[in-house]
Amino acid sequence: MKKIQLVFGLLIALTSISITATAQMKEGKISYERKINMHRNLPDPQMKSMIPEFRTDKFELIFNESVSLFRSVVDEEAPDPFANAGGGGGGGMRFNFRMPSANTYTDLAKQMQYEERAFFEKEFLIVDSLKQYKWKLSEETKTIAKQLCKKATTMITAPQVMRMRVSMGGGPNADTAASAPAKPKETELVVWYAENIPVSFGPDSYSGLPGVIMEIDQDNGANVTTAVEVSAKYPKKELVAPTKGEKMNRVQFQENMQKLMQEMQRGGGIRMGGTSIRVGGGN
Repeated sequence: MKKIQLVFGLLIALTSISITATAQMKEGKISYERKINMHRNLPDPQMKSMIPEFRTDKFELIFNESVSLFRSVVDEEAPDPFANAGGGGGGGMRFNFRMPSANTYTDLAKQMQYEERAFFEKEFLIVDSLKQYKWKLSEETKTIAKQLCKKATTMITAPQVMRMRVSMGGGPNADTAASAPAKPKETELVVWYAENIPVSFGPDSYSGLPGVIMEIDQDNGANVTTAVEVSAKYPKKELVAPTKGEKMNRVQFQENMQKLMQEMQRGGGIRMGGTSIRVGGGN
């Protein structure tokens, strides 16, 4: 009887150790996939036929208890989703363009974030205080990448979207009109976080929850970032703040973006190979 009790007690102890070890994961790497609905703001069926419905990109979050780095992962073997855009007919194609995700370094102790962004040939280093979000917590749960997650929501200003006219070949009949950036709107952000990875980090600039963010859904499926793998191993030497680019805060960065848009509009757009990209205008 004593042996049975001893074995039973040992099993309970081992189980407790296992649960504690899982709950104390405070450093590692999480791989994500971001799926953007490219058809969401394209009302014309012909335009939709020119580009794939979704674009998928890969990212990773490396972290320890005090700092994190969220960065893009280049997949050299991934096909170009716009390789056959336009159908080779020489006509214009309108699509949504967002500033690509940056390398974002978050320092909880200093309450600071460092974002490395590239806009065509210009590089920027945005240094500013950590963004604060008013999270509404829920007891709703689901499993993501083998982690039990809880739901949280907040309201954010939707990322600014610009519509650009792309003319294949850039000939004399190329379109020159494009609509101005859409007016910012408030939208609900839905996230799922894992309490058994008790670090207050997540993709992009999102943080402030009692667990790492495993999924982010912007604008009801328009832009969804989901964790696909969790690992305790990560490249510790690479967990450093970005340093490249012209240093500025977020307000200064937005002012620079507006200035660049105006310059591109006055200059007739940007040419890349045989493709002419025109921004701004009054349609």
